[in-house]
Amino acid sequence: MSQERIVAVSSVLQRIKVILTETFDFSRVWIQGEISNLTKHRSGHYYFSLKDEKGEMNCVMFSSYVRHLDFSLQEGMSVQVQASVNVYEPRGSLQLYVRNIRQDGLGALYLEYQKRYNKLKEAGYFSEDHKKTKPEWFDHIAIITAKEGAALQDALKTIQRRWPMLKIDLYPSYVQGNLAPKSLINAIQKADQKQYDALLIIRGGGSFEDLFCFNDEELVQTLYNCKTYTVSGVGHEVDTTLCDLVCDHRAVTPTAAAQWVTPDQIEISQKIRASQKQIESRIHTILHHQMSQLKYIQNHPYLKDPLSWVYEKKMRLDYAQETLEHSRYRLQQNKVQLLKIDHELFQQIRRFFHLRAIDISQKNNQLTQTILMVQERRKQQFAQTMLLLDACSPLKILERGYSVALKGEKPIHDIKELEINDPIKVIVEKGSFDALVISKEEKTWLKNN
Repeated sequence: MSQERIVAVSSVLQRIKVILTETFDFSRVWIQGEISNLTKHRSGHYYFSLKDEKGEMNCVMFSSYVRHLDFSLQEGMSVQVQASVNVYEPRGSLQLYVRNIRQDGLGALYLEYQKRYNKLKEAGYFSEDHKKTKPEWFDHIAIITAKEGAALQDALKTIQRRWPMLKIDLYPSYVQGNLAPKSLINAIQKADQKQYDALLIIRGGGSFEDLFCFNDEELVQTLYNCKTYTVSGVGHEVDTTLCDLVCDHRAVTPTAAAQWVTPDQIEISQKIRASQKQIESRIHTILHHQMSQLKYIQNHPYLKDPLSWVYEKKMRLDYAQETLEHSRYRLQQNKVQLLKIDHELFQQIRRFFHLRAIDISQKNNQLTQTILMVQERRKQQFAQTMLLLDACSPLKILERGYSVALKGEKPIHDIKELEINDPIKVIVEKGSFDALVISKEEKTWLKNN
């Protein structure tokens, strides 16, 4: 009888790993299949399944190879990969380590997804203009998902942690398979009639096929026509369904959807405490101010002796009355004095104008006499001047038989001014005549005299 051998699981896995790596060479082989369960790690690695009608294998493509891809991997995409086969010992799983990927056409489901997407987008079902604004506060919501699903538990835990006061109604529905679209539509229509603050349509992660029920056209149309604010939290971050695109808000996970409709009670509590401190500080300031005013009022002399206020006001009233009477008396005296002054002023003005009238009359008579005397004197002076002028007038000389000879317009003073045959004009007392010089004789009268 042979001796039994006992080996560890890890030893078996290591042996299988050695046999695979040394026996199978896939360096020149392209493995064909359809991508499913695609996940991109934050480090940049891709995790997915490669499957066909009869089989499926887990795959990993590290970021050092991902960065050389010239296209984006999509759920349902048909591809060809170059990879090495290996065993992942911690889980004992067989998987492909992908070095290169090339497209081999799109899978049937993906093509159908693209067809529906293009049709619904062109019809305007994904328009941002149609999406409703997020309510300021969520008090009562409805969750539409599988009753026993992990997505519901994740959402409830998140709500309980963040805002346990939120009221929740569950509308159970299928979230996978052929019955899911109709079940989801019925649940949404029922919930939409209840006037909730929001409808949450959620489901956990899954393959492209598992989530395909959320790409149903009638489901998209139902969500588009909802009167209630809708939130979609289907699958993981890399999963995008038509349900996500038509809802008013798309959350990347069910947990994120629950966070979207709940405030953080810790944050709200901190804000409340901060507001409480501000209110307490404000109240303290107001009370301090009011206490100061109260002390001032309490110490006011009128409150200590209220009658003193009455006495003071009475004294002021008496003083005002005395002042008023005195003012009335002074006003009457001033009125009498004013009438007296007015009468005296009128008499003075009257006497002034009477005297001025007499004075003006006298001045007027004096001025008239002076003007007449000046006129008479001016007449006598004018007569004397006229006599003098008349005596000196050339006409007087002409009256005595003398004449005036002119050459042109000028008087002739010297015989030298004339030439023989010069025409001249002679003026006598009663007229003038023209003459012609026929001879001239120079003679000095003074010498002869």
